[in-house]
Amino acid sequence: MKSTKLVNWFKPFFVLSILCGFALTATAQNHFPSTVGNSWVLLSTDGADQRTYTFEGPETVNDEEFTILNIAKETVGTGVVVFDKSWVTVAEDGEILLHQVAFDRGAFGIAEATWDPPVTNFPAALPLGHTWEIVTETVLLIVGAATTTSTLEVVAIEDVETPIGVFKDCVKIETNRKAVTALTVIREKEFLWLAPDVGPVKFLDDTNSVVYDLASYNLVEPPAVEEMPDVEEMPDVEDTPVAEPPTTEETPVTEEEPVVEEEMMEEDMVEEPGTEEPMVEEPMPPKTSSFDVTLDPGLNMISIPLMPEEPYTAKSLAEMLNATLVIRLDTLTQNFIAYTTVDEGDGFSIDGSQGYIVNTPAGEAVTFTGTAWNNQSETEADAAPAAPTLSTNKNTWAFVVTSNIRGMQPSTGYVLVAENLRTGTIATENITSDVKRSAAVWADLNRKSVVEAGDKLEIALYDERGNRVSGPFQRTVTTADIRNAFLSLQLNVGDVQPKDTILAQNFPNPFNPETWIPYQLSKPAEVTISIHNIAGDLVRTLDLGLQPVGSYMTPTTAAYWDGKNAVGEHVSSGLYFYTLQTADFTATRRMVILK
Repeated sequence: MKSTKLVNWFKPFFVLSILCGFALTATAQNHFPSTVGNSWVLLSTDGADQRTYTFEGPETVNDEEFTILNIAKETVGTGVVVFDKSWVTVAEDGEILLHQVAFDRGAFGIAEATWDPPVTNFPAALPLGHTWEIVTETVLLIVGAATTTSTLEVVAIEDVETPIGVFKDCVKIETNRKAVTALTVIREKEFLWLAPDVGPVKFLDDTNSVVYDLASYNLVEPPAVEEMPDVEEMPDVEDTPVAEPPTTEETPVTEEEPVVEEEMMEEDMVEEPGTEEPMVEEPMPPKTSSFDVTLDPGLNMISIPLMPEEPYTAKSLAEMLNATLVIRLDTLTQNFIAYTTVDEGDGFSIDGSQGYIVNTPAGEAVTFTGTAWNNQSETEADAAPAAPTLSTNKNTWAFVVTSNIRGMQPSTGYVLVAENLRTGTIATENITSDVKRSAAVWADLNRKSVVEAGDKLEIALYDERGNRVSGPFQRTVTTADIRNAFLSLQLNVGDVQPKDTILAQNFPNPFNPETWIPYQLSKPAEVTISIHNIAGDLVRTLDLGLQPVGSYMTPTTAAYWDGKNAVGEHVSSGLYFYTLQTADFTATRRMVILK
């Protein structure tokens, strides 16, 4: 086992955990399909975090070909995405061999590890009770030598319910990780659920109590769906044994006997004159029919061909179609209204007089059952489903930006604004505080692309007076977002993101003996404030560390200086200069101590 390039780690905890944390995310035959192009999106239950698994490649390294599993871990709404990559090969029996990993920690550098020879990352078979172990020996920059042991066990075979459906007979894998260094011992626990022929459907970070559920997935070669009969099949006539007729000498029934019997019954049923009652025709029950609609992967336009026994809602229709979203056009306002699988509640009602845009990442044949709509002929109903559209993973002609907005004030109106910075097109939605989730919709009914993978979207929330009260946040549209046809993020009223990094005037000024230094950051940065006297001598350094995007303009958030030098002595009255410095920004202002 060789380890190389462990650079700039901000936490020994992360280093120790990730080197063997990939044991859960490798492929397994029949449980984690490894075809290049397959992808899965798992969303945390609070909608704040997202994990996207994608198989990419192949990639050739030193004349050996590998498949890459790319795991993007994203805090929704921040635009910050961390990528973990693993280079694997699959043996003939389905065993997964791990050769190399690279963990991108943004400003904290990239850690790489190489196994030579490769280690068994995922066995070919996963029976209940099966246990295996991965041991990693490495040297860390901060804590030196470290030994990390991951023990994995199949602890259950169970059904898993997710927002997009229930998956049967999932393998539940428990990982217990122990990292030992000269300074400390760190323990972690995780769980992963794998559905047969589907892949990851649930992930639990037990250490931090975060649960992720499958929100959508795309398989290049989707598993075949077994169609189960609705009723028990009757045996074929040819296979049914025929009983021998009895050998008794009974008189055979003639063809005339039923006629005589019928005549006798008719005579018995004749009523005397004056006793006849008018015949009342019993209403015929509605004719129940079925209609098959084939949906392509991606966006489709459909209408409901038959009236169901129970009316559809946007939620129930999405569940039936395995769709990530349903969009309808409000004919009165001419605005699009969207329902996504991350929304709470049932969404809007579905009827037979409208067309709907639905996004089905996998695509499949769906059977509608019911009766003819009372305002349509059966011919019209049969022709109702519109032709499905072709879909790619690069662009889409309907796209939704949806947000669970928190902190809205009662009786206050807001506007959600999303702008595609590439095209300049803007989507908006007017909302009030009684709405838990809002959605801004782009749609082109001529099926021209409105959003492409790689587009940067800027999202902000404004109050009814036009003041920005949240954002703007920038999000880059991924191919996974295109497959889902929506992008979800969390907005909080009051979370205003500065567009520029600035250094403001300290307050109070003049001061004695303490002051606050306000600033704002347009992107995360390591922040240092240095204070010099009028002669240019360094008096004090305030090392604020890594600070996220935000405004630090109040006494509770601004940098604080107690008027003392580096050795704790109060400085004398006079003119001083303070300088804020980040990796790409420097600014200086003056302040006065007056005693």
